[in-house]
Amino acid sequence: MLKNYLTITFRNVIRNRSYTFINVAGLSVGIAACLVTFLVISFELSFEKFHAHYDRLYCVARTSTDASGTGHSLATPYPFAAAFRTDFPDIPLNTQIHHHEEAQVILGDEKHKVKNILFADSLFFDVFSFEVLSGNPRAELGTPGKVFLTQSLAGKIMKDGITHLKLSNKLDLEIAGIVKDPPPNSHIKFSMIVSMPSFTSDFLGLPIDQWGMISSGYSYVVLPDEMTPLTVENRFEPFVEKYQDSSESEKVVYHLQPVGDIHFDERYGETAGGPSYVNRSTLVILGLLGGFILLVACINFINLSTALAVKKSREIGVRKTLGASRGQLVFQYLSEAFMLTVISTLLAVVITEAALPFINSFLQKELLFRPFSGLPAVFLAVLVLVTTLLSGLYPAFVLSGFSPIAVLKNKLTYQGTSGAYARKYLVVFQFLVAQMLIIGTLVVADQMEFLNSKPLGFAKEAILNVSLPDTKKELRESFQSLLETIPEVEKVSFSVGAPTSDNNLNTSYHLTERGNKERYGIGLKLVDRNYLETYGMELAAGRWFTENEEKAVDFSALFGTSSEEQKYVYIVNEALVRQLGFSSNEDIIGKNITTGLNGITAEVVGVVKDFHIKSLHHAVEPVALLHFPYFYYDAGIRFNTAGTQNVLNAIEEAYAKVFPDYLFEYSFLDAHLENLYQQEKRSFALIRIFAGLAIFISCLGLLGLVSFLTQQKIKEVGIRKVFGASVTNIVFLFSKSFITLIVIAFVAAVPLAWYGMNSWLEGFAYRTSLNVSVFVVALLSTLVVAMLTVIYQSMRAAVANPVDSLRSE
Repeated sequence: MLKNYLTITFRNVIRNRSYTFINVAGLSVGIAACLVTFLVISFELSFEKFHAHYDRLYCVARTSTDASGTGHSLATPYPFAAAFRTDFPDIPLNTQIHHHEEAQVILGDEKHKVKNILFADSLFFDVFSFEVLSGNPRAELGTPGKVFLTQSLAGKIMKDGITHLKLSNKLDLEIAGIVKDPPPNSHIKFSMIVSMPSFTSDFLGLPIDQWGMISSGYSYVVLPDEMTPLTVENRFEPFVEKYQDSSESEKVVYHLQPVGDIHFDERYGETAGGPSYVNRSTLVILGLLGGFILLVACINFINLSTALAVKKSREIGVRKTLGASRGQLVFQYLSEAFMLTVISTLLAVVITEAALPFINSFLQKELLFRPFSGLPAVFLAVLVLVTTLLSGLYPAFVLSGFSPIAVLKNKLTYQGTSGAYARKYLVVFQFLVAQMLIIGTLVVADQMEFLNSKPLGFAKEAILNVSLPDTKKELRESFQSLLETIPEVEKVSFSVGAPTSDNNLNTSYHLTERGNKERYGIGLKLVDRNYLETYGMELAAGRWFTENEEKAVDFSALFGTSSEEQKYVYIVNEALVRQLGFSSNEDIIGKNITTGLNGITAEVVGVVKDFHIKSLHHAVEPVALLHFPYFYYDAGIRFNTAGTQNVLNAIEEAYAKVFPDYLFEYSFLDAHLENLYQQEKRSFALIRIFAGLAIFISCLGLLGLVSFLTQQKIKEVGIRKVFGASVTNIVFLFSKSFITLIVIAFVAAVPLAWYGMNSWLEGFAYRTSLNVSVFVVALLSTLVVAMLTVIYQSMRAAVANPVDSLRSE
């Protein structure tokens, strides 16, 4: 019996090749979309679960509150770990790390730029389940001058006989062992692990023994089985009072953040490995998109199957007359659906495997696909079952319900009933999904254009940023002198990064005359006297830094020297003026402010127009600018764009003369600013892909419904042609109902798309408005594509010979 079912199913598949091709094409694309979304979602949900102590592993998080609001961070002060071990002896399993974004490594006579350097103590591998391939980290990470390399970095830079390397020309390190690369589903990234005793103030350039100094240090704990996070958090209050000064103790709260939640908590943008945040709602939306695409493909199958009803009706009538039960017919048509689903699934697996390298590159992830083992195999099995039932169940019951007498007398009338309405509802749903995605694509495109065109408060074109490995005054001056000999170089400035950059110092400040009870968060930019002209910023009041003020700062005695002795002055932006409640920019000139950087109190001598120090996801923040040469690790170079490559070569040559032991690193400011919106660009591309798939598959479904109607109305078309109807009249006969369906879909899609895209735009401090033209373009584009599909199919019926359709009348 089963063999008979399979034989009949195979013959039906071969006999209706064109319908089979359309079904398989739609289903394979839909299933492939589902597979990709499954891989992405399962990857994101797997973060940190490989750790043995996953259920009891926490990162110590810090919440600080001041007059400007509340801030959240995973970074803790560097003295925190030692104090924690003293006051919490009942939590012995804890570790401290410092994440260094990148540094130069010299091995033998070769220089390498290495990203993600981790400093860690001897308990690091007891707390985390990263794999050690050789060496004894418990002993070596407690000893100064030791380093472990990851397997990939060792394979890239290690040479026979070389056991030592130099890090940032400051640390001489002995290679103590090799560790496996961290898995991609961890927020902690590293290519080498340096022993924590090697981490000093000299290396970082900051005093790491101060509780107020917070940079990239992180503390993790594993709680004993009987201990709860709340118990530990209650003990943090006296801990803060004990170690931090009184002004800080009222405003700082520590709590325990489960490591499994870090990846999904937007409060913690920076982690020990860079940005890691993924919005859970994004995963839900991605899953829904994949599900919708598959559902649209299943609707195609339903419509195309019912379109074949007339062609299969005689077969059904004969089989019922010969004694076939309805259950047997349902099983037969479900078998056909199952066969097509299996074929489509195998094609989808091939498509996914082929596309995976491009998907990983596009999403910047490391997705793995093992389709026939583990969770992916279970998902595929469930997907095949669900797709078979979704696509095959309704047609199977419809076809098996035909009356054999009506079929054999050519009196099959399956029109104008609930079945016809059902098919129309399905088409409306298909185009509702398609139009929502098209509207989303257009809104994202508008927002990206808005982000690229909005003024940032400074110039971004033709500016090169070069990282400096050393901040010594004589080296900077030598480099500047060489740069100024290059004809195309127009201006040079030394600072801690461009106006919008990753190098922002965040601290607190207060108006000195009001006292430190009214303190606010602030972005502090350390800049020289050429910064204003180099970056094309504008003064709103007062003046800029002078050369004499820069010279008054003793570079060799910055720390431990009072601000009065150093002769500092501040320049602030308009947002800071507003925050302090001054009615005009001029009112703040001559006032003193005190910042958290070394407690520097100085006079405000100027106000610059507002500029952005972060992406446009954030509003303009209060900013103070200070001449502070100790931290000038970046050079901003404005140049004439004529002969850009020659300018780059000349700048690199000047760099090599001043810093011969270091690799030349640079970036263009405009390129850096574009990179701030990589997530939006990926979202834009992703939604375009899904919109294209939805339109493609929906048009296949439309093709199925038009095919069904032309089969139903074949005699009506013949009669109309006999009475003189033109091809245009026939085409309009089929088109008018579909125009109505698409308009209905559009009316339903508009409020849903408006709500969804408005919610997405709320993630930006500066955003475009939802324009009516976006919705009009979505409707018109859908109508054009759909009508082309309808016209193609209806033309075939319109030009057919009416004699063929009326021969039996």
